Amino acid sequence: MRQHARLLRAVPLTTAAVLLSLAAADGLVDATAAATDAPLPGAPLNRTLPAAALVACVSVVAIGEVHGADRPTGRLLTPDRTDAANGLAVAAAAPVTRWLAVEVGLGVVVASALVGLLAGLLVPNYAAPAYCGSFVGMAAPGVFPGYRLVTAAGLVAGLVYVAVDGVFDGVGGKLGTTAFVGCGTVAIGAGVTPGSGTMPGATAAALLVAVAGAAAVGTFALSVRLEYGPVVGSAVVGLAAGVAAPLLLPVGEAVAAAAFCASFAGMVSPDRLPNESATLLAGLVSGALFVAVTPAFAGFGGKLGTVAFTACLVTVGLLSAGRVVDAARRRAASG
Repeated sequence: MRQHARLLRAVPLTTAAVLLSLAAADGLVDATAAATDAPLPGAPLNRTLPAAALVACVSVVAIGEVHGADRPTGRLLTPDRTDAANGLAVAAAAPVTRWLAVEVGLGVVVASALVGLLAGLLVPNYAAPAYCGSFVGMAAPGVFPGYRLVTAAGLVAGLVYVAVDGVFDGVGGKLGTTAFVGCGTVAIGAGVTPGSGTMPGATAAALLVAVAGAAAVGTFALSVRLEYGPVVGSAVVGLAAGVAAPLLLPVGEAVAAAAFCASFAGMVSPDRLPNESATLLAGLVSGALFVAVTPAFAGFGGKLGTVAFTACLVTVGLLSAGRVVDAARRRAASG
């Protein structure tokens, strides 16, 4: 019974990661073709193989999440008063973030980071759900033009937040993926389609990947080494990037978004990715995926978190595969 409940809980977030992986594979192929100014040979395999590799990593980790005995089992779907408070915190933070981003004019990165930082400092027990709701509020007005849809997406994300309790705990980007599921559900119901973005050039893309790696490590250090916790650690990095990057760099908005995205990967717990080296890899993967999915799901709240979530799953899968290969080599050498 508990395993069935875990399976149901894992489905929404896994589905979001798979969709993101498919979009990223398309984006990587298109970006490579644009950089070389020539179509890549081997179609359709040149799209199928990277998609299959990403989806395989995500799927293997997701299956382990459902069946692994070393993960917390979670509880059955028995909502209580705490669940209601968490769900309402998600729902409340969404329109507040939209107001700060649009009406106050802070922009989505600064607005979301500010909500997360204030929640982490003032109401730490509700910091995670409030941060989750802030990602819903990052949805662009062109996608959700009024507060009605933002609020509806916040309510759905609040339900998802409660429903996925106990699965993928400690995986960076889980909160954003929860927001993405909420936004996607409301968008489908309302007949809303996402916008489209423009793929950055090669130089800008390299900068974004490098910034993402640094942001992930910085967040991990703040969260784990300095013990500020994942929400405050991510919010500090996001706020710093959101304020400074647009003032200092021609592509500052994209740099701020990439840093904020990778800060979610840096929210990972040490039992998932144990150190800065592993987190750096997750950050670099986040940066690559961030670039690859630029044209897809533009304006959807939670997109950045879903990028980080997928990157963390891919990194966990790669490191697990590496450990299996090393163990096999040691057995072969000793046998």
